[in-house]
Amino acid sequence: MAVVVVALGVGGAFVGKRVYDQAMTARAHLTAAMPYVNQVKSALLASDVDAAGQAAQAYVKEASAAQAALDGRAWSALEQIPLPVFENLRAVHTVADVAEEVGTQILVPASSMTLASIAPSGGRVDVAGLSTIQSTVAEIGEAVDGIEGQLDAIDRVALIEQVGTGVKQVDDAVGQVRALVGPAQDILGILPGLLGADGPRNYLLMFQGNAEARASGGSPGSFVVLRADQGAITFEKDVAATEFPFAIPESVVPLDAETTALYSDIVGRWTANMTSTPDFPTTAALLQGWWATQFDDQIDGVVSVDPVALSYFLEATGPLTLATGDVLTSENAAALLMNEAYFIYPDGRDSNAFFAGAAVSVFNGLLAGGASPVKLIDAGSKAAVEGRLKVWVPDADAMAVIDGSPVAGTLPIDNDEETAIGVYFNDTTGSKMDYYVDAAVAVETDQCTALGAPSWTTSVTLQNGITRDKANTLPRYITGPYFTPGDIGTDYIVYAPVGATIESWTVNGEARDALAHTTHLGRDAIRVNIVLKPGESATLQVLMKGAEAAKGASYGPLTVKHTPMVRETSVDIAAKGCS
Repeated sequence: MAVVVVALGVGGAFVGKRVYDQAMTARAHLTAAMPYVNQVKSALLASDVDAAGQAAQAYVKEASAAQAALDGRAWSALEQIPLPVFENLRAVHTVADVAEEVGTQILVPASSMTLASIAPSGGRVDVAGLSTIQSTVAEIGEAVDGIEGQLDAIDRVALIEQVGTGVKQVDDAVGQVRALVGPAQDILGILPGLLGADGPRNYLLMFQGNAEARASGGSPGSFVVLRADQGAITFEKDVAATEFPFAIPESVVPLDAETTALYSDIVGRWTANMTSTPDFPTTAALLQGWWATQFDDQIDGVVSVDPVALSYFLEATGPLTLATGDVLTSENAAALLMNEAYFIYPDGRDSNAFFAGAAVSVFNGLLAGGASPVKLIDAGSKAAVEGRLKVWVPDADAMAVIDGSPVAGTLPIDNDEETAIGVYFNDTTGSKMDYYVDAAVAVETDQCTALGAPSWTTSVTLQNGITRDKANTLPRYITGPYFTPGDIGTDYIVYAPVGATIESWTVNGEARDALAHTTHLGRDAIRVNIVLKPGESATLQVLMKGAEAAKGASYGPLTVKHTPMVRETSVDIAAKGCS
């Protein structure tokens, strides 16, 4: 909006002093209005409705004065002249009108909303309040439609550079509002139903432990049934993964041939392996199958979180005291839940129970109220982007909103929006040793410069950071019963971009047989097993080639989807010629 002020001044340069003075007056008022935009934003984030309303009204007063400054016969007469040069005056007037409408139709309605109204309090979310916010957001969306229509009517070709730049900046600002309003409308449209506004909903919460890596994040340790009824959220039961049978003879639900070919049917025969694929809908189906073998609850959705995600939510709630007397904080949650708990509770059943209790305590803390809404939203967003928070529901309308977002836990089905390479890990040690493992991924590609089919070289490195002496002091539940303490076995799973082929691969520069090389989730994929001794690292390098008919221009920006590990995975992308 700041450049709009410049545009007004430039527009005045085309005419006499009267019109020039009008432009300068409008410029002064818009300059005075600008600071109130940030004041509205800050007040909304602080849930201070009064301050937001006052700032919105102050903005409207100045924007209306800017609009009024352009009234008058001289300006109006010049605007009517059908010459390209006077399109600049028409554009300037449109910008002033838009500025006023931004105030009355966007800032003022938005100032009535408070993020606190969407946060849980007293064990419930106000679904009626959500509906009110949904209505307000819909009105803002309609206003954006109208404003975009006015801006689209401007003949950009006739504008001088300064005015054109100003109009573009208004376009960009309105586009940013559009980018917020669209998803907000979608999410607010499904939230009341998901929270039981139309009848009770039961959700299975799954807690994954990254200390035993799985493609989706970690081995499932425990599960909780959560019920949502008219916004009231309660915990119905909790069950440890160890309460389900082990190594059943056939998959608990049918697996497709491609999943079996890449991962084997062990994915469906052990509860610990239901998260072994990066496709969360597959995991959700397996969990429902396992649940049905023991319980008859109606399941209306599956939600998964890991200890790192819980640590993010603890930034919103503050420290929480557990039933055991332990104090859980954002700083100690990951270490306590993924490592230290096994020293305190060396029996797996006890440690899983501790984990489940801690997770429920965090969610109870969130539901109690008092958590910062901004920090709560930030925590959920960060956890979702990192693959630590996933959601699946059978509701078609809800999945239409969730699909394609990070919480869906799926790989893109094409390369249009992004060219995604998948890098995942499955522990084969039967241990919790991945707490001591760090991962790094590096990709080089010519997808933005290749005249023909592009290529990708993907290097995936794991580092075993423990020493043998330290490993010998660890509880057996951490080191596992099958390997020498400190040794860590891992399946590396790599997916090529859609349509690309994996041509070759090496481990530390030497050829290595793959356990599987097949198609899965519409992509070429390989699985290679590597055992790391204490202090060792190993790099799997995979060469991929696009389809012969494809060209670099047909590929979206390169991204890497990977297993969320205990610590951040380093991702380095070298894509020459890409913006």
